[in-house]
Amino acid sequence: MQPCATRHPDRASNRPGPDGRLDIVRLLGLATGMIALVTAVTACSPAPQAPPPVLADPVDPGFVQGTDHGADDQLAATVVHEVQRYWSATFPEVAATGWHDLGGGVFSVDTADPSATAPPCTSGTDDVEGNAFYCATADAIAWDRAALLPVLREHYGDAAVAVVLAHEFGHAVQHRAGSDDAAAGPDPALLEAGADCYAGGFLRWVADGRSPHLRVDSGQLDGALRALTVFQDPLTDTGGTEHGSSFERVAAFQDGYQRGPDSCTSPAADVPGGTPGEVPARDLDRVLADDRAADFIARLTGSPPPRVVPVRAAPEECARQISAVAYCPDPPTVAVDRAALQDVHSEDGPHAAETQLASRYAAAALQRSGAPTTGAAAGERITCLTGAFTTDRDDLTRVELDEAVRAVLHTGSVSRDAGGTNHLGGFDRMAAFRAGATGGPQSCDDRGG
Repeated sequence: MQPCATRHPDRASNRPGPDGRLDIVRLLGLATGMIALVTAVTACSPAPQAPPPVLADPVDPGFVQGTDHGADDQLAATVVHEVQRYWSATFPEVAATGWHDLGGGVFSVDTADPSATAPPCTSGTDDVEGNAFYCATADAIAWDRAALLPVLREHYGDAAVAVVLAHEFGHAVQHRAGSDDAAAGPDPALLEAGADCYAGGFLRWVADGRSPHLRVDSGQLDGALRALTVFQDPLTDTGGTEHGSSFERVAAFQDGYQRGPDSCTSPAADVPGGTPGEVPARDLDRVLADDRAADFIARLTGSPPPRVVPVRAAPEECARQISAVAYCPDPPTVAVDRAALQDVHSEDGPHAAETQLASRYAAAALQRSGAPTTGAAAGERITCLTGAFTTDRDDLTRVELDEAVRAVLHTGSVSRDAGGTNHLGGFDRMAAFRAGATGGPQSCDDRGG
């Protein structure tokens, strides 16, 4: 789902291919082929329980060139139909002129079929494997129905397909509005953020019940956000990223969702990007020894942080509600299930493990301040303070920031209240985390109030 600045295909390798295209398959470290792709995505993100259907009234995919008329193309065709309806009504807000549908059409490609016809702007079907892209020169959108749509649907839900294709239409909007003019020197990451923002505007339109053909609930929206954090460029010190960090992409989507498409032509000023480059390896022992969250909370509250104990030494009531870490109010204690926290460290990175620890120190800070420590409002404040901790460093890298985002978005562990209950969906978790990350601890006082 990672289109380039000129042709906007969604690929994500370290090295762009023809026309700057980026490979979604290479992003996941795979050999080409759908079986390998599914295996790798399964390793990084377990398949969710089946959500309610996004399709309320499917559209016939007969207008899609190359379609097999199957369920995946039916979903994609319905999204295309509704995105174009949305922009027909909304485009004047962006460019003060009328919208016209894609002149070059839309293309579904079965990359598992050696005889399949290559879509526009490609030299062969291999160029679209695992991808979706907008081609400005042909004014067309293409997708891989063999190695992209089924994977998105299985692991992130049908709304992820809507986000991917709405993102590609975002590039069509930019092209029509002239904001992707290479002569103007646009920052590719800003173009991608703009497309994510436009996708957010469309998903809000659907969520508000304005589409007769699609439905999106909060759980499906969370799956779509998770897809945004996975399908992106690797962040290394070898160069810039085409698509921005997970934090930047989710922030852009949320801006479009909350503020509408007229907010998408200028980037939000409050998005910390972090510094580029890899970070030194930190095993779990080092994460626990550094105890940076304890230092942050001690400075914030002006009192010693709670002690850290293994789960076997935690009070019984606290031990019952632990996942990887838990906060025990009486006496103030952070309990750690080392094996579970090691799993977090191994799967999502050292800063993801540190983020879970920080959230329990944040629960301690609420108790010290006399604020309620249970309920949805407490969960918002805990998540907000965790965001404030994350950006309380001048040397924070984008890699660490993205690890924190995964910890917040992919499970509800960070947002659990002091009783161990998560009351927040992923969108609200990220909104609270972003508030703290951009506004500091003082921005958390009114969260949930």
